[in-house]
Amino acid sequence: KTLRAKLKAVAPQLEPIRATPYDAAIEWYFAPNSLLSAAYFRKDIQSYIQNQALQMTFAQTGLPLSLLANSGLDPNVSIFTVNQARNTPGGPLEGFEINYQHSLSFLPGFLRNMGVLANYTHVKSTITYFLAANASNTTDRDLLGLSRDAFNGTLYYEDSKLSARISGSYRGPYIIALPANNPLQDLEGVDKSLIFDLSVSYQLTDQIKLSFEGLNLFDRPYRQYIDSDRDSTFV
Repeated sequence: KTLRAKLKAVAPQLEPIRATPYDAAIEWYFAPNSLLSAAYFRKDIQSYIQNQALQMTFAQTGLPLSLLANSGLDPNVSIFTVNQARNTPGGPLEGFEINYQHSLSFLPGFLRNMGVLANYTHVKSTITYFLAANASNTTDRDLLGLSRDAFNGTLYYEDSKLSARISGSYRGPYIIALPANNPLQDLEGVDKSLIFDLSVSYQLTDQIKLSFEGLNLFDRPYRQYIDSDRDSTFV
């Protein structure tokens, strides 16, 4: 029976994450407290830091064998999972963002205190990751923790006493580990989500304000998955 243990190591002489950024934006203030803007951005990432899990015997780690004293483990047989940071070649990242803000002050009555906020972001990235200790086994995937599509929208009301807003936030799926900590799977990720939040406050006096907040109103689950083909829920 193979005994597995986890051993953390820090890779020496890591290069920092380096990138050359480019961006351009245009803004239009078409009414009081209102804005429409668009932006393009690009980052040429020349150096990226990847955390990699490698399976090896203790003898292959290069650590002193004295660390296994009285453990009963065979340094040439017992398999360890070594988590190590290493540099990768990086890759390009580019996308665009659109923002919209509009105060609805042209509406009649109390509706003039309402407004809307919205933004949409689309990003495409191609980062090179190592799948093994050698440099020949690589894969190109999205940047870790980055969704390709994200959208936020808010409807708000503001007057001298009452402040209220309801917001919806969408985020596309994204990768959190590559390779996966399980060597039989290719990656770990988080599924897409759409979450609604609510906040209301009322100014009773100059010193007293009542506030109420509701987060994730529809109890949307946070789902983590493993393996891009199986898409298995990961617990």
